[in-house]
Amino acid sequence: MSRRPHRPATATPRAKTPADALAQAQRLAMLQRLVEAETLLARFPDHPDCIFHRACLLSLLKRWPEAEQGFARILSLAPNHFDSMMGLAGALVEQNRAAEAVPLLDAAVRVKSDQRTRYCRGIALDEAGRHEEGARDLMAARAMMVDWLERRDLAPVEVYVQIARRCNLRCAMCGHEVWKSNSGFMEPELFDRVLAECAANKVKKLHVLSGQGEPLLHPQVFEMLEKAVAQGLEVGIVTNGTPLTPERCERLAGMGLSYLQFSFAGWDKESYESTYVGAKFERVVENLKRMSDLTQGSKTNFMVKAVCSGDNWAEVRDRTRDFLAKHGIERVFTVIANNFGGNVQHGTFFERHGVWSLKDLEHQRRMPCRVFLKAVGVFCDGTVTACGCYDSNAELKIGHIAEQSLADIRKGAEFRRILDGFRRGELADVPMCGKCDDPFG
Repeated sequence: MSRRPHRPATATPRAKTPADALAQAQRLAMLQRLVEAETLLARFPDHPDCIFHRACLLSLLKRWPEAEQGFARILSLAPNHFDSMMGLAGALVEQNRAAEAVPLLDAAVRVKSDQRTRYCRGIALDEAGRHEEGARDLMAARAMMVDWLERRDLAPVEVYVQIARRCNLRCAMCGHEVWKSNSGFMEPELFDRVLAECAANKVKKLHVLSGQGEPLLHPQVFEMLEKAVAQGLEVGIVTNGTPLTPERCERLAGMGLSYLQFSFAGWDKESYESTYVGAKFERVVENLKRMSDLTQGSKTNFMVKAVCSGDNWAEVRDRTRDFLAKHGIERVFTVIANNFGGNVQHGTFFERHGVWSLKDLEHQRRMPCRVFLKAVGVFCDGTVTACGCYDSNAELKIGHIAEQSLADIRKGAEFRRILDGFRRGELADVPMCGKCDDPFG
């Protein structure tokens, strides 16, 4: 017997008026419950706002013919509706009708010549066979993104810090097989230096990551987090949740973090422990429920991020959401596993880009990486990398925070070399970025 696809257990809310439907749909969309949001808006097929927002949701759901109809209907009522022009053009490109999208995007560029319109028109022109014109638009879009950073004098606005390089799990979706080291903690004095550089450069956000290490394994993690919060930074932490105890949960919930993100995917012992290898399902679920309860009504945004991979990622997403909803946890965000800077070869190989990915990159083009533009990563030994996400072995080292200021590091020759590669769209000499599936779209 073939197995039926999993159906989400949650029921679509009812709405008596278009205004109610729009408000509820917005909330559902924020929770990534897109099908429910779209179904809700479909009950008001003649209300312009419902038509438009439903078309946007249909685009996210990749139901392109229906999205096309919705955007076209809005344009029949309001021919100059900018977002509908952009939405309709995108739906046409996704259906391999790029030549039809070009006139819409010409009109959009006349209204607003920015990074988004030039990027979209560049793709449409390229796929319509007008390659030189498309290349000019894409170059202009890349330049606009880089110019934003130049106007900031290359200063970062966020810092990703690795306080622990040791991890207690071997998660299936992680690129741990390429790590050259699985040990080491950041010294408190070095963390103080990170905080001082954040203050000197007016950095607003500090992300304490679980990439290549579980931060809650650090012996002084709570003191470090409390010090960062006291400095006025928006501090968030990403954790697998395994090192928590009831006492640690209470302390973490009460320190004023901006966000607390659990990495979790599964709905029973087998589905969870086959992904988070080394973790205990029952203990982590108890920690999840406890943290959710403790952060209710607080300033800390508690959320679960489920990283899904493989052919059954949609089933994993839906079953994880249903399981957590039964425990009162609604803020569940799902992402498709990335390729860890080209170190993990899964999904489809896109010859146009030379990149493996589980994402659909067919109608996308490489752009300057947004994390690269806005942030730096600091390893537990003080090494500063241009990539705060996937540079597990410091291939993109641009300096050392104990020896240089962040301002000098970002103005240095190595950072500018990578920046110029993104500006030109030529990353052959920056192979990690050139093989990464994040800088698209």
